[in-house]
Amino acid sequence: MGEGSSLNDDPEDLALVRAVRKEYSKSGFHVAMTRLAELQQEQSNRFYIDPAFIASGYAIIGDKDQAFAWLEKAYAEKSVFIEYIKAVPDYDSLRSDPRYTDLLKRMGLS
Repeated sequence: MGEGSSLNDDPEDLALVRAVRKEYSKSGFHVAMTRLAELQQEQSNRFYIDPAFIASGYAIIGDKDQAFAWLEKAYAEKSVFIEYIKAVPDYDSLRSDPRYTDLLKRMGLS
């Protein structure tokens, strides 16, 4: 995200990267990832961000309720990224949750 943002010179992406870097240096990984997810949510009000991508950030930090809320949104919107839920390690923290199994069944991936 950071290098591509610089190459594309996208002000939205550059602001996001700067904010997350600042949080990381000040408060560490967990706070930085939380801030990333919050900023992505804000951006999703202005342009499309795949909800499954936002969900992955929450899954990484172990916020299962937020992760599943965004996965449900992704499922409802027929997200492209959600199709990779079984392969992407970002979702590892969710795999033992019954909501994960239920989602896979509804997607036909069980």
